[in-house]
Amino acid sequence: MIIKAFKYRLYPSEEQQKFLDKHSGSCRFVYNHFLSLRKDAWQKNKQSISGFECKRRLKALKIEFPWLKEINSQSLQEAVLNLEKAYRRFFKKQSGYPRFKKKKNIQSFTVPQYFKIENNEIYIPKLQSGIKIKMHRPIDGPPKLLTISKTPSGKYFVSVICETIVDKLPIVKQEIGVDLGLTDFVTLSTKEQIEHPKLLQASEKRLKRLQRELSRKRKGSKNRDKARTLVAKQHEKIANQRKDFLHKLSFRLINENQVICLEDLNIKGMVRNRHLAKAISDSGWSEFTRQIQYKADWYGRTVKQIPKFYPSSKECSICHFVYADIKLSQRVWTCPNCGTVHDRDDNASINIKYVGQVMPEVTPAERLTSVTSIIMSMK
Repeated sequence: MIIKAFKYRLYPSEEQQKFLDKHSGSCRFVYNHFLSLRKDAWQKNKQSISGFECKRRLKALKIEFPWLKEINSQSLQEAVLNLEKAYRRFFKKQSGYPRFKKKKNIQSFTVPQYFKIENNEIYIPKLQSGIKIKMHRPIDGPPKLLTISKTPSGKYFVSVICETIVDKLPIVKQEIGVDLGLTDFVTLSTKEQIEHPKLLQASEKRLKRLQRELSRKRKGSKNRDKARTLVAKQHEKIANQRKDFLHKLSFRLINENQVICLEDLNIKGMVRNRHLAKAISDSGWSEFTRQIQYKADWYGRTVKQIPKFYPSSKECSICHFVYADIKLSQRVWTCPNCGTVHDRDDNASINIKYVGQVMPEVTPAERLTSVTSIIMSMK
């Protein structure tokens, strides 16, 4: 059994839109209130307020602000729990310090119980009428929880979480190394190069024009709101195109290969390079790696990530000589030791596959020393 989300488009009426906006606004208020409370308590008195204590104080907050009683109480509790999860990720150094939610970003709230989906409508607590839903595919399993969200472009979606069973793919003998790049999105150890779509670059001309038009509109006017929506729709289109490309490519690699060897890139550090930051962000390497990993878990494949500091581009895949003086601009180089002429990305993908084959299945980055010793023993 796996946990899987099914996302559908909602088409609420004007009255239902007001209700959903009130719900998401109230949950945002509760989240920000307790974040401010916890932040001030620590800064002023070095006092730590737990998530359980915040949940206990929610009742008093609803007395102070009676309009919160109009909202599903479990949704407000989920907002408190989401804040606690954000703090736990921060303490585990998996993310930064929790930030306040803003109205201009994606708005959402969670409904953990007492909802139902029938006759292409979704029913949630405190709302008597059903919201029209576009069921473009069936839900594979009993729904456990749902999250309703509103994008900056004004569209409403529902994400239904359920437990389901995914059939494993048939075992294949193929193993592959994948080198991520900016010229070509990926170069495979089979010497296949998949072109980078460069979706942001392709839409940049239209995006600049829309942003110029937005900057000319008077703040607070309806025309400015219309212009802002057009900018949001363009960004949403780019994001959807990128997700479509990544999903298709990741599933193809999972479907064709039993073992996929990837680089463990320090993307947060790489985007600090102001010359490459936009191109790296447009690539979506983190999302691509995430998709490969969870789809491998679903379908019975193995993903191996080689250590961050392994010189895959600098090491000759024939004699394993490390050419330390190679520059980033050199796309083709000749090995000083054996004289082999290498395409930089082809050579890197072959090395990634080679290192991945000698690594154990569970391969955290800190195993650099042990992996290096294995490789040296094989030479």
